[in-house]
Amino acid sequence: MKLTVLGNYGPYPKAGGACSGFLVDSGETKILLDCGNGVLSRLQQYIDIEELDAVILSHLHSDHMSDVMILRYAVNIKMMKGLMERGIKVYAPESPIEEFERLRYKDAIDLIPIDPNNRLIIKNLTIRFKKMVHGVDNYAISVEKGSKKFVYSGDTCPNEDLVEFSKGADLLLCEAGILERDEKDIRSMHLTAKEAGEIAAKSGVRRLLLTHFMPDIRVDNYLDEAADVYNGIMEMAGENKSYFI
Repeated sequence: MKLTVLGNYGPYPKAGGACSGFLVDSGETKILLDCGNGVLSRLQQYIDIEELDAVILSHLHSDHMSDVMILRYAVNIKMMKGLMERGIKVYAPESPIEEFERLRYKDAIDLIPIDPNNRLIIKNLTIRFKKMVHGVDNYAISVEKGSKKFVYSGDTCPNEDLVEFSKGADLLLCEAGILERDEKDIRSMHLTAKEAGEIAAKSGVRRLLLTHFMPDIRVDNYLDEAADVYNGIMEMAGENKSYFI
């Protein structure tokens, strides 16, 4: 599997950047995890919209889903032109219900609620979900192909479920939205870089990618903080950079 980072900021991007969006490509299957602002433009640098098998949204905050509102226009136009036979499958939490229902648009979006009790099979990929702790319903996402496992945290506070869910992962893409020095001021239901490192260490993941950066904080500060508690292979999730799993 190949993971391409289309955007890595939250809750808003720096100039020229994009919020959360990650393309998983197994060769046969192409899935977009989250679709925040700026992601749709980046996506088309790598694949055509018609190639997408599905979009999976970890949660329904705007920095993770706002470009779906534009993606649906593109799909609708392509369907009218005969370039796509059917709408695109979008898997998302059903809550908040008003945000979930707002994603619908004609036949362009095949909207499917995430069921954490069932695994999802999309061609040669197996996807599982685990509910996290955030201001709205958020699911960590596991993508497996053969013996390889990739886990994306979405947004969450520290919790042992993420540790258990990440065990055996070849790669953990984990939000590190804030630093310990800022925790008292802007906790806002996110992980600090140190907490992301602690989760990676406890779960024994082979590789850690940090993401969801505040645009006004130097990214090396996140890396330095996480390195105090995690001594495995670790780096910042770089925009327009691909990682092989």
